[in-house]
Amino acid sequence: MREKLVHSLRQLALSHPLADITPEHLAQCAGVDVDIVNRTLGSPENYPALLAWEQPNETRERILQAAMQVFVQKGWQKTSLDEIAAAAGLTKGAIYWHFRNKHDLFFALVDARLHRDTSPVPDEIRQAITRSGDGDPQEAVAELFGAAWKRCASDRDWPRLYMEVVSQAQDPEIAARLQSMYSHLWDMSAGFVRVMQSGGLTRSDIPAETLAVLWCAIFDGVMFAAMANPGLDVGQMARQLIPVIWRGIAPSGPQE
Repeated sequence: MREKLVHSLRQLALSHPLADITPEHLAQCAGVDVDIVNRTLGSPENYPALLAWEQPNETRERILQAAMQVFVQKGWQKTSLDEIAAAAGLTKGAIYWHFRNKHDLFFALVDARLHRDTSPVPDEIRQAITRSGDGDPQEAVAELFGAAWKRCASDRDWPRLYMEVVSQAQDPEIAARLQSMYSHLWDMSAGFVRVMQSGGLTRSDIPAETLAVLWCAIFDGVMFAAMANPGLDVGQMARQLIPVIWRGIAPSGPQE
């Protein structure tokens, strides 16, 4: 759905000023309800960043790399756009060409990380289903979760930065962007869960949307645990915790 809406947004932007495009226009162009537009993309203030992300270029990537570097060094709140521009070797105007403010920069980094961490998941689920058919489904799920958790915990700087921004959720814009991000993440994760259910990796009598929220909450917890304990072996933790979780999610039948 996100890809469809961004495609429609790009088409509208060819003939209309971006500032004039409303959620209602976008919903009509995409042939969906306006509530879906708002839930998936957030407010119209997000539209410039969405188009910039869907059309990445070298300058934009330089800005994102510099932003991550300075955010890690100084923290999100204490970082200025001037400092990011200096780190990227660009003018502040170049920053504003691609991003409206620090909020846009941070959530563009979130999008990039989500893409990196979730892209391998469909193949990993298919492999887990195959291994489940050949042996122990519980072990297949443990390996699936272990791989995902390792990606979540691979960058020790990211959880600190993420926690700092989330702690500012009293800011209405941050709250709205977080809501939009998690709505997208839960929808995507529910799709993963449905594949797991159809492949016999988890029980099918619990709504996929409910299990998706559970998975995401666990992943967030693992990420923060790895931040607090840099020596944590998340792969080993997956093998220890999955047997506990398995008793609640295992499909009905001999596996239980």
